[in-house]
Amino acid sequence: MKQKVLCIGATLIDELYFCQETIVPHSSNPAQKSSHIGGVMSNVVQHLALLGVDVALLTALGNDGEAASVRQSLEAIGIDLSASVQVNGPTGKYISVLEADGSLHVAVCQDSCTASLTVAALEAQWPYLQTFPYWLADTNLPTETLQWLIHTAKREGKRLVIEPVSVPKAAKLATLDLNGVFMITPNEDELTAMTNRNTKGEGVGQLITQGVQQVWLSRGEEGSVMHYATSHQALGVTRLRIVDSTGAGDAALAGWLYAHLQGKEALDCLKYGHALAFNILLQKGTVDASMNPERLNHLIQTYYHD
Repeated sequence: MKQKVLCIGATLIDELYFCQETIVPHSSNPAQKSSHIGGVMSNVVQHLALLGVDVALLTALGNDGEAASVRQSLEAIGIDLSASVQVNGPTGKYISVLEADGSLHVAVCQDSCTASLTVAALEAQWPYLQTFPYWLADTNLPTETLQWLIHTAKREGKRLVIEPVSVPKAAKLATLDLNGVFMITPNEDELTAMTNRNTKGEGVGQLITQGVQQVWLSRGEEGSVMHYATSHQALGVTRLRIVDSTGAGDAALAGWLYAHLQGKEALDCLKYGHALAFNILLQKGTVDASMNPERLNHLIQTYYHD
């Protein structure tokens, strides 16, 4: 029987503007536009569905045409949205401006929908939530909802993974009781925001002491490290000519979880996460619609053939 995964968080329309030359501040810069379904949990759940994982998305969408398009697209690849909330307003939007080398210059996000994912909204879906052994959540959720998920996951024996999303949103976690979280996936700046520790080793240790079972720390060009209470596992990365950095961390989480659900060893799980992230870094857009288990296994052989 396949393990079921419930992703809880924001769904956005991503508008990405790729500047053709080095950005000149305070001036108009020529760019090309690309638009996709986005939001951390939506990116993760799409890749999991394409990899054959039994997944659902509990999100909040507006009552506009973009919401209808999102539902149609996600349901077409087998994602269950039956517990999602409809809001009287526009679907959230993420707009980013990228440098010519694909790195993020600046981004803004407008999202009034996700605030509707309250504790009451989740409690109303409790029989549904109980059917999933794995919960994934992002910090777009209200602080009270995140705390409810943490406490409930601990009480009910659910494996809760939290993706910090960004530095300002990661700061929400600094005020919460994290005892009961299975995994948190920060980069170094997000780790500082959620622990108020400038030294990364101290920050990881603080999260472990607070009861987080494992911390997957992204270190950019230096790779990533999975930290446990008494050990850690590190993996380097391949140097790439990046096309678009948007969504790479989300892809990494999807790749890691797919391998974890397959019962892979710790190092292999990191390889799967890195390989799927590399694939996203080399294309425009946050999701590779052609992804499947065979392609991902081929990526593993390409990047980690040793």
